[in-house]
Amino acid sequence: MSSNNALTSNRSWGSYSAFLLAAVGSSIGLGNLWKFPYELGEHGGTFLYLYFACVLLVGFPLIVSELMIGRLGQANPLRGIGQIVQEFRYSILWKLIAWMGVVTSFLVFSFYSVVASWILFYTMQSVTGAYMEAPAEIVRHSFKALLRNSDQMLIWHSVFVLMVVSVLAQPVRKGVERAVRLLMPVFALFVVWLVFELPFIGDVESAKAFIFHFDWEEINSEMIVSALAQALFSLSIGIGILILYGSYLSEDRPLLLGGGAIAIFDSMFAVAMGFFILAIVFNFDLQPDVGPSLIFETLPVAFSQVSEQSILAASSFFLLLLIAALTSGFALLEPSIAMLVDRTGWSRRLAAWIVGVVAWGAGLLSVFSFQTGSFGFYYFGTEYKHGYFDLFNIIATDILLPLTALLVTMFAGWVLPKRITYDKSNLRPMFTYRIWRFCSRVVAPIIIGIALFIVLAVPA
Repeated sequence: MSSNNALTSNRSWGSYSAFLLAAVGSSIGLGNLWKFPYELGEHGGTFLYLYFACVLLVGFPLIVSELMIGRLGQANPLRGIGQIVQEFRYSILWKLIAWMGVVTSFLVFSFYSVVASWILFYTMQSVTGAYMEAPAEIVRHSFKALLRNSDQMLIWHSVFVLMVVSVLAQPVRKGVERAVRLLMPVFALFVVWLVFELPFIGDVESAKAFIFHFDWEEINSEMIVSALAQALFSLSIGIGILILYGSYLSEDRPLLLGGGAIAIFDSMFAVAMGFFILAIVFNFDLQPDVGPSLIFETLPVAFSQVSEQSILAASSFFLLLLIAALTSGFALLEPSIAMLVDRTGWSRRLAAWIVGVVAWGAGLLSVFSFQTGSFGFYYFGTEYKHGYFDLFNIIATDILLPLTALLVTMFAGWVLPKRITYDKSNLRPMFTYRIWRFCSRVVAPIIIGIALFIVLAVPA
């Protein structure tokens, strides 16, 4: 797409390592540290194996597909796919991929920022030692008290949005690239430190037995949907960010290395954090199946009982969560900002603040979903009580992400010419390309199609 070379060169990555840090940072976020542990705690070890299968057979091929589409389009998802459609004279309906990605990422951010507000609150509580040696019952109920305190959540929700937008308002190399270069190494150091601390504060054997247990009879339709949704959510597939990051990537860079790094590091962090959290849960005889509130209801209780290291352990863990929330927050709003800049000609700073204000307003629906009077509903036989927070979570992760991913894999595998996908994917040797193409054309569409059918046809 030569028409956009100037644009691309002005917003390209400073180095391949910067791309890898940003791409890995977009995937290693709250999907790994918040969502994966509670999904694993609810479903048991069998869920882990389904998750791995979805990452290998669906996630990795889709990562390569999105990066390749971005490289081919050389622009934000909407403009890039529009240029591909125009050049090859495809139906303009394929532009739905871009629109759905932007909508999905924005919708995810609307409830994601609320989870981030909880993290900010607990980070401050941990740093100040608020829970040090406090009675377990008081610490456990502090999360429920936070959910009833809309003023507190509103403040921290606002702070998080401000932090994300302040970075995204800068040019790519000064904003996102500089932030991930700083945050990701710090993130890695926190993880290494926590792993070394685990034997002292966690029940390693019980966690191992729980996580690596497998039973065919435990597999059900809800677990299949959850495993696929978790894989797509944690890998940042279906929101347009990898298409956008791919457009910033030069032609000679291998997608196999980038895609593999994203899938491998994402899975490693997910398992590591799931193991870490559940080991602590079992060590203090807490329940692993409490759902989205797992890390907020259980870990502060555990940390409060480790008197000598309470402040350090709790602060380190919640700072780790905060870094993950920020890097993923960058990825979720970046497609909307890039599209707005491209379509209006506004400066990146203006577009970032406009998107930020709208995202802040949309997040208010989730902020106030925990107050008295919020609506509830049933999904897969389970009652959900937190209104828009639960509704946006389910719509985005169980419907929009898989649907967008299905369109992406069909577009890359069936619509784009073979010679183009072979050239732009830069998958070598040939058998590597053939495996990707088979998964994109056959395996991934079948798995995603089954999951979507389950969600749309038998959710009750």
